[in-house]
Amino acid sequence: MKFSILQKLGGIALIKGAVLLTVYAIAFMTLLPAAEARHDITLLVQSPYWIWIALVAFGGVLSMIFGFIAVYSKIYAESGITGLIGIIFIVFAYILQACKVTWEIFLYPIICASQAYAPLLKDFIIQHNTGVVIFRYAATLSIFLGILFFCAALIRSAAFPKIAGILIFTGAVIYGIGPMISVFIAIGGIIVLSIGCSMVGVKMINTQAS
Repeated sequence: MKFSILQKLGGIALIKGAVLLTVYAIAFMTLLPAAEARHDITLLVQSPYWIWIALVAFGGVLSMIFGFIAVYSKIYAESGITGLIGIIFIVFAYILQACKVTWEIFLYPIICASQAYAPLLKDFIIQHNTGVVIFRYAATLSIFLGILFFCAALIRSAAFPKIAGILIFTGAVIYGIGPMISVFIAIGGIIVLSIGCSMVGVKMINTQAS
């Protein structure tokens, strides 16, 4: 398969991932009892929407991994150490996120179905476990550093519109802090990020391989 085709497929994957994660964010915050789940996560898992929403997130995360790697293949020659650090942290962060979503799809429903094991989620025993806490902090730090460095490389690159990198970074920050302020702000953040990713994806589709 020609490298140009792989890059175009990467552009499609980035757009697809952005759309899926937007659908996930909106569905999670509107169809699930997110507010009540702050005190009892089993309310989320027991929802009839839980599995398909988690599957949407899983598909989005996998698509974003392929998409970002394809974008890096377009800018690696000019992005230097900044782009390299960015793609390493982004891929690492999304792999960790994919791991987390597999727990939510396959393990959480089993745990919630058992009265003996449900307290592991209900009483936040899993969430407060030292290893899980370290895992969450590693994922959060990785995505922040990845987005920071990778967007810096995108903004400096001549291959993509500078506004795309700005939108991706701004959307990621807004989505990260949004839930602490308002559900609608968080949704707005993921939409802004998705617009930036879509701009990059369209550019990937419409240009030749470098």
